[in-house]
Amino acid sequence: MVQACSYSAFSHIERCHRVKILVIGSTGRTGKHVLTQGAERGHEITAYARRPELLTDRGRLAGVHQGDARDLDAVRSAIQGQDAVISAVGGSEIAGTLITAMRDTGVRRMVMTSSRSVVATRPRLAVTLAWLFLRAAYVDLARAEGMLQVSGLDWTIARATMLNDKPPAGRVHTDFEANATGGATQLSRADYAMALLDTVEDPALIGKALGICGPK
Repeated sequence: MVQACSYSAFSHIERCHRVKILVIGSTGRTGKHVLTQGAERGHEITAYARRPELLTDRGRLAGVHQGDARDLDAVRSAIQGQDAVISAVGGSEIAGTLITAMRDTGVRRMVMTSSRSVVATRPRLAVTLAWLFLRAAYVDLARAEGMLQVSGLDWTIARATMLNDKPPAGRVHTDFEANATGGATQLSRADYAMALLDTVEDPALIGKALGICGPK
């Protein structure tokens, strides 16, 4: 059993070499933090967005690709030559496109965002209420997770708790337990982005579904 822990996201790992990372959903509220923090870490960050004019700090990026995340040809072109993909937007249709494009181009490392309210995460009252109002979205996220898990890629699923835009704490609570408790119910998007980058840097997390929430 893997024990839950709180730390300044995965500070125990040895930082990896410079990585070429394509960020899907790069203009979203989480994606923009991944772009900024990834560039600050020295990685070669490429943004993929439907509306790249919304990107605010393009000078630090290695590249920008415009397109819909469901457009296989556009996604395949953007993924070519990358080391890894971080998908900051969910859904089974997008997951299917990314999986196909990665297989076609030989890029193996994929970190996909998801929610702790998806099936197999902790059954708490807030989760029950979320399912009541957002059932279709969570069913689709669960389908996307399943597709990635059988894809043959070097995947990690990062299930976040409720996200907010508060200043980062610089720490997260992470676990691998289906019914885990112990972290805060909310998580800063900046801290979530930090955890996503730490995840893509850590090969020990390949094939894992992480629960990520705020520190206590």
